[in-house]
Amino acid sequence: MARPSAGKWIQSKELVLPGKEDCYVYKRPGSNTWQYFLAIPGEGEERKSTKVKGDPDDPTVGLEAAKDVALARKLMVMSRQQSGLKTPRSKRLFDFIDDYLAEEQRRVSPFNRKGFITAETFRLKKHHLGLLKKFYRGKNIQIEKIDYPKLHDYPLWRLNPSDDNPSPPKTNHTIITELTTIRAYFKYLEVKGYLLKEPTFHKLQRESLRNNRRDFLDPREYKQTINTVRAWANSQSCTPSQTYNRGVLYNAILIMANSCLRVGEVRALKWGDLDENSNLSKEDQKVGHLIRIRKEGTKTGEPRTVQSPTKKYFDEVRKLAGIPKKAKSRFPHVPDEYKDQPVFSKFNHLEQPLGMGTWNRCWQEIKKLCGDRYWNGKNITWYFARHTGISFAVMRGVPLMLLSRNAGTGLRYVEDVYYHHQSESKETWGSLNQNRTFYERTRNHPDEPFIQIEEAMEDIEV
Repeated sequence: MARPSAGKWIQSKELVLPGKEDCYVYKRPGSNTWQYFLAIPGEGEERKSTKVKGDPDDPTVGLEAAKDVALARKLMVMSRQQSGLKTPRSKRLFDFIDDYLAEEQRRVSPFNRKGFITAETFRLKKHHLGLLKKFYRGKNIQIEKIDYPKLHDYPLWRLNPSDDNPSPPKTNHTIITELTTIRAYFKYLEVKGYLLKEPTFHKLQRESLRNNRRDFLDPREYKQTINTVRAWANSQSCTPSQTYNRGVLYNAILIMANSCLRVGEVRALKWGDLDENSNLSKEDQKVGHLIRIRKEGTKTGEPRTVQSPTKKYFDEVRKLAGIPKKAKSRFPHVPDEYKDQPVFSKFNHLEQPLGMGTWNRCWQEIKKLCGDRYWNGKNITWYFARHTGISFAVMRGVPLMLLSRNAGTGLRYVEDVYYHHQSESKETWGSLNQNRTFYERTRNHPDEPFIQIEEAMEDIEV
């Protein structure tokens, strides 16, 4: 029901359609510009300027033009409502981004779980929608004026450098991730009734996992790196806090390389997550133990138990932290009051986890020591330790099914990302080049004719 038009704020009222109080034009006192009023069923009321100038002495000046503006708006609203769409009214494309992000922020969870996102994922969503604004050069267009063919070429814009896009991503995978957020945003607009259809985008081919894997260290580079990091950790010119941080992170690298844990999983470990493995022999129990990864610390939000030969490295961390060994207790031999405290904690503040700033600062020191000497320009990150552990397990012939479950990653991912040591190993060279004596003999005796394939298969039963 339209609001009554009587009152000192409405003058020269004229109905747009005879007998229809839901849409009329009027003037405000002290203004010659025609305004319009429109009642939108289910959505409220709208009062806006028609931008048509009138005359204070002649009420007919600009009246018909103002009615045309109001009628056009009314017909547009009716058309959208018949299509099941809401009226965008004063908001434009970018104005809905804050509403969308507000809804997404309510889904933020401290760890991965179904139906929720992490704080890092939310941060990336904000960044991706910021790129959408750059694509439009900051011009906040009206929803109904979206240029769908132009929007379709967003991936091509991201691929090519320009003033608005000076640093294109190195991989299509990055652009496809951005499109996931942008599609979700337009889906939100469609569900809310502001869009009739979602946009489509130029298709990009995602790089294969084999070609898109992180840089890794071969066995020789890994050994050189570990030796250098050990010397760095044992430096005699450090303060007590530096000695502690270096020693803890040196052991963290060895733990990740031997247990195949992600850096986030290692950082989330508490002393209570470590346990004996009573299924092992007495001799194996001196080395091996269990690590129970809680769902809060995993990438997938699923808990798992890891078998790991890293007892001595955790013992070293315990000693560095100054935690007394509890006599006649199960591994990790810490008093009960320490069970809920982080394994990798701050110096002299064992109840607080070691900050990511310390991890990154120490990593920069390691990169400075090893990058030019051993890594040959590779982009090596903290992830190298897990990558090394899985790759070496593949090289040792560990069954891939067991390896994927212990490492908490998919079987195909293990095959595509971590199988490179097998393909580049000396054993593979020998297998691929077996029985090449025949060809070598031919090369050394060029006068002898090549044997035809038909001759070679004369005595072979097919």
